[in-house]
Amino acid sequence: MLSRVAENLYWMSRYVERVENVARLLDDGFHLELDAAGLTTDEGRSSTLDSILTILACREAFDATKSEGDREAVLRFLTFDRSSRHSLMTFIGRARENARGTQESLSSEAWSQINQLYLFLSGPRAQKRFQASPFRFYQRIKRDCILFDGLIDSTLPRSEVFHFLQVGRYLERVDQVSRILNVKLHALRSGGPVTDPALHTVYWASLLRSCSAYEAYLRKRPDRIDAPSVVRYLVLDADFPRAMRFGVARCLESLREISGGDDDGYGTEAERLLGRLDSELRYMDVGEIFDRGLSPFLTGVQEACGRIGAELQQAYFLH
Repeated sequence: MLSRVAENLYWMSRYVERVENVARLLDDGFHLELDAAGLTTDEGRSSTLDSILTILACREAFDATKSEGDREAVLRFLTFDRSSRHSLMTFIGRARENARGTQESLSSEAWSQINQLYLFLSGPRAQKRFQASPFRFYQRIKRDCILFDGLIDSTLPRSEVFHFLQVGRYLERVDQVSRILNVKLHALRSGGPVTDPALHTVYWASLLRSCSAYEAYLRKRPDRIDAPSVVRYLVLDADFPRAMRFGVARCLESLREISGGDDDGYGTEAERLLGRLDSELRYMDVGEIFDRGLSPFLTGVQEACGRIGAELQQAYFLH
């Protein structure tokens, strides 16, 4: 496969996953603002939206816009601002450009889906739906991204095309889940804006919803929601599709299919780094994570994802 095509597929998949994650974070923000109304930062900005800016590492970029730090300004910055590198509009625009350069590798249904999502966000209907009901607007974005992933899964043969898409999707997912956990668990453990102990349950539910894990978690652990159980589920669970261990394993499987490697060796440095992270998550206990320090552990995962991405660039995308 041409390196240009492989790179386009990889980044298209990462951007679509990022759009879904940001839409989910903003959607969850509405639930949390209703359930824990009145919590704000010292600057007067919603603490919920402030945490999203931290998760997406774009607080400085937003502050540089000189916008008022109110709810509407933050939402528009993260949704429609074409000048922002962190908005849904920018992400889906980049995904569409990458998809347009690889149309011959995608099914017509997958290309049509991503094109329709871009046209919707670019048109007046999106603005009207956002004004009428932000909740329904973000639900629509999430469904469209999930539909795109479903079309990829159901219409593409398990060739290099599929596996580059898988690597992009799951590497992005692992990185985003680690960021969400790092920011939200730090706020919960340090107290953050939560002064009423009864609100802790609301925040735990918010954390799980932001990873699309609330209902799945309660089916497995209906008796309690606490830090060890949540971390064990979102980091170490082997069966939940948004758990970090699950995502790393899928990345490694697809990278081995691309490189032709196996369990006894590795074809690239990216595969070696993924294999090491997979082994660590496979055999680690949740107590070891807290002994090491939750924030240093999650920061280490983010750094590993960054190194893996750089090694993928070096091995497959330089041209």
